[in-house]
Amino acid sequence: MAERSPQQQPVISIRISEELRERLEKLKQMMALKSGVSVSTSEAAKQLLESAKDDRIEVVGLLLEPTESLLKVRKKLESRLTLSQAEWTLVAYYCTQGAESFASTEQGQLSYESLAEMLEAFLAAHAVPRKPSKVPLDWVYLQTLPAEKPDEFKEPDEVTKEDVRRVVNRTIRMLRNPAQKRRRPILAVRNLYTMLDDEKFSNIEKLNDALWPHWKSLWPVCARGHYALHRKPLREKHPAEAIDEDFELPVQRGLPSFEEGGYRLELVRDEGNEFTPRLLFPGPLAPRYPVYGYPRIAEFRRMLELLDLEPAMSQWKGYYFTAFSGILENEERGVQFGSRENGISFSIPLDGWKALQSLFRRAWQSPEVASAWQALVFEFGEL
Repeated sequence: MAERSPQQQPVISIRISEELRERLEKLKQMMALKSGVSVSTSEAAKQLLESAKDDRIEVVGLLLEPTESLLKVRKKLESRLTLSQAEWTLVAYYCTQGAESFASTEQGQLSYESLAEMLEAFLAAHAVPRKPSKVPLDWVYLQTLPAEKPDEFKEPDEVTKEDVRRVVNRTIRMLRNPAQKRRRPILAVRNLYTMLDDEKFSNIEKLNDALWPHWKSLWPVCARGHYALHRKPLREKHPAEAIDEDFELPVQRGLPSFEEGGYRLELVRDEGNEFTPRLLFPGPLAPRYPVYGYPRIAEFRRMLELLDLEPAMSQWKGYYFTAFSGILENEERGVQFGSRENGISFSIPLDGWKALQSLFRRAWQSPEVASAWQALVFEFGEL
């Protein structure tokens, strides 16, 4: 029998429980999100063993029941209770997922303002004292940010906290400048998650003081990530599932309707905070077109606002809807829009399109609609 080389390591095979296997899968997802490459189960297990005294184990535990964990976190934030570093890491993890999801079209990407808010939160946490790190993470943070000067390409041990803050502040100004239409630095959202997951803060109360003012900006991105991964809103169980059948649910007030230029918009209440906009078109057939569900409503509103009517012809393409402006069959300028799911489409004159724009703007200026919509934003996120 050939002797084993002294450098060769023995392969050890062990049986693990389903619970541990699930924890390792969650940890693999967390590690892959930061590195951008897949991670083996053995690498995840090694990381888990090495970080046994770290907050990472708590994060992995929170990820086993993500919806329930995030709902508990939101309740604590609304009551201004202190979150653990692991709970903040959970929020940042889903924010990262949210930023990098739904990016197949320009219209589906995270807004410039939300990206700026994410970087503001990172700056706030970055200013909080942390214990020395084995790896120079400030250099890692710079790799996700747009660089414009040669001196920003420094060696890892040469990058300072001031370098990071300078580049992040410049990026925030760029994102908030409407004149600059540049590629979104989506990967920069990873910085908050990387810092919370890899670094140890000296004082958890100071971390909470730094991040709490930003949580309402972080949450729509976090909920977006939760919806992207799990395809369900961050919502408590329906009251009907938790109360006795003898008790009736509270009656909700109806939502207003709006009319303009022969077009009508009705808003029909559904369960919870959900509602369905129903468009009524003029003409002998008087078609009615419902827009079901928060994700479609959000995209329909963006389509109404972002389709450019100035050029002779322009196109808008989203995940659920498409639209283009141009010359219609009757030789009149107008807009044709339709659903990518069922192929239903409408051709309407420019005046009709502008009437639809006005109807939706007026509806969302209504306090009742604005309140219901904001609740849905906290459940589904920015979509």
